[in-house]
Amino acid sequence: MRHLKAGKRLGVVTSHRKAMIRNLVTSLLEHGQIRTTVTRAKEMRRMTDRMIGLAKRNLATEGGDLHAKRQAMAFLNNKEAYHKLFDQYGELFKDRNGGYTRIYKLGNRLGDNAQVALIQLVGLEGEAVAKKAAKSETIKEVKGELQASQKEAAPKKASTKKAKAETAEA
Repeated sequence: MRHLKAGKRLGVVTSHRKAMIRNLVTSLLEHGQIRTTVTRAKEMRRMTDRMIGLAKRNLATEGGDLHAKRQAMAFLNNKEAYHKLFDQYGELFKDRNGGYTRIYKLGNRLGDNAQVALIQLVGLEGEAVAKKAAKSETIKEVKGELQASQKEAAPKKASTKKAKAETAEA
């Protein structure tokens, strides 16, 4: 019987589950928000709170807490997420006591009808929207440049066809 067991099994073996949670937490810290299933989002929220707690503990200790940094590095898969955790998120959440993540339910996935959620770090909502807007602006600029270059290239192709036709007639 499963009475009083903390956490979900997520339908995978222990090693796979631990690796999956590590990867999800690393991606969340690296990108600020990710899309996953609701159950996975709820499970990874626990470890995300622990990682941010380590960053806050590092700030609270004079000269930094080396043990907290080593614990975080042992858990996270990537140095970029590690540096963001201690440089950016520790400062961002230093006055907040828990509740560092927010889960938005997005509906069901088409392939398997699983409930999908967007999990994001609280306080980074505007940052994600700004990144998306900047990305769409750069895409629009690139498309405009591409269309302009295609318009310039189109008459050249027509003139070469005429030149080939004239040389064939002669």
